[in-house]
Amino acid sequence: MPACKRSYVFFGLPLIIATWFLGAAALGGSQTARVQTQMQQMASRAAASPIKLDLQTDSGSATLGSKVSLRVSMLNADNQPATWDHPCTVNFEITFASKKVERDAVIIPKGQSSAATTFVASEYGLAHLRVAESTDSLSPAGNTVFIVNPVSKQGKTRTKKQTSKGTSLHEFRAVPRARARLIFASYPASVSSEAHLAEQQVPDVAPAAAVLPTAPPETPQLLLVNSTGKDEILADGKDFARVRVYYMSPNGKGAPNDIRLWMTWSNGKFYPQPMIIHQGEFDAEGKLISSSPVEASVSLISSAPHIPVQGSSTLKISFAPPIYGFGPATSETVLKLCLIDREPLVGCFFDDQGRCIQTDRKRHVNVSSTNPSLHVAPDSFDVLANDGTATIFLQPTWRGTASLEMWTPGHAKQRIAVEVSIWLVVTLCLIGGAIGGIAAKDKLKGSIWWRIFIGIVAAIVLVWLCVYAVIPQSSSVIAHSLISVLVVGIVGGYAGTHVLDFAAKKLGVLT
Repeated sequence: MPACKRSYVFFGLPLIIATWFLGAAALGGSQTARVQTQMQQMASRAAASPIKLDLQTDSGSATLGSKVSLRVSMLNADNQPATWDHPCTVNFEITFASKKVERDAVIIPKGQSSAATTFVASEYGLAHLRVAESTDSLSPAGNTVFIVNPVSKQGKTRTKKQTSKGTSLHEFRAVPRARARLIFASYPASVSSEAHLAEQQVPDVAPAAAVLPTAPPETPQLLLVNSTGKDEILADGKDFARVRVYYMSPNGKGAPNDIRLWMTWSNGKFYPQPMIIHQGEFDAEGKLISSSPVEASVSLISSAPHIPVQGSSTLKISFAPPIYGFGPATSETVLKLCLIDREPLVGCFFDDQGRCIQTDRKRHVNVSSTNPSLHVAPDSFDVLANDGTATIFLQPTWRGTASLEMWTPGHAKQRIAVEVSIWLVVTLCLIGGAIGGIAAKDKLKGSIWWRIFIGIVAAIVLVWLCVYAVIPQSSSVIAHSLISVLVVGIVGGYAGTHVLDFAAKKLGVLT
């Protein structure tokens, strides 16, 4: 080889290889950017749509026997009202202090973001309220209401008599005994002092595990409660844990004056600080938000005036990774498949920015197709903790369009359109059958047009058998390639009428 040609090869070959690698890297970078753009758009749609429920009460307390008004709302990620284009059925559950549970359903009409309901305050003590969407497509919510005994009118009358100027000596001496009987009568289910101390020693880490009061205390006390109503809160700096502090009095009256409550917390932001139980009221509400997935703590450290806390003065609250849903990680807005494809599709948990993130615990994922001709495998699986992605396979059995849906409990469904075409398969099948028929000059007697006709018919039958009997049972890449269609078509065209006999026996037409 001349020296000049050797120099061309020496310098040109590395240049070609470098150009190829640079082109592949640029193509990969462009593909990654398109995937990220699609994921961001999916996250924006999820954040703007209803993503969670909220439960508001007219008051944090209610008088025994009264009706309590509630409002159930659908909120987006920014805690703003959001709507669906169909009715939303919400299951409502009330757990009273005695562990008695009442259930009901609330329907938020189409195009509206909230609905109102009521319940009867039938027991003294703390009532835990919880709402959950019937298909588990929204994050649940909760709240609490403290049910207090009504203020005794008889007590007011007797107190007035004690301070009247015309009271006789005999009546004056009788007053302490009357007062003692009144206080005793106001505690129909009072606990002993030993039992009361035992209640104080039980930590109120979680509402379900705490020993809650079932009768008024002997002296004014405070109760610190996590009123969120769900196990975890999104660590997105927006979702919040609801914390309530209740004032419990022996006589059923509200706070005699404003009570200021100072809190400390380990993570995130808490507001307001201080919390205030206003005069005549029974509760104050605060909210804790976090941008980090942690187990946070909130503590009531002091109050003014000082009032002891029943149970624990510290709550533990879990913040989870800010998962907004589980959806397809692809750059395509519409997936286009061929009839024989077995297409892998990666799905992942995503946050408010459309980034794939890991889950902190095992989560279940469901995948379904609105068209039965599009098969999905697997259609149900678990993603383990410290993982965030999973691969599913799409395998069509006929042409048409479908909507592929992915979702994890507590989050809305994420969808992507799928279009399945058969025309390329049909074209390759016809070409293969014609080639096989022309090649079978000695095997198939007759003119070339006759052989082409027989070859095409046989190719169609053989390809059809492979598509419905062989390909679905195989995960081989070669089996699901268009080259296989051409090869099978040629074989079918060459075999001619033997393929028809084989198909007839398989179908039971011939014995």
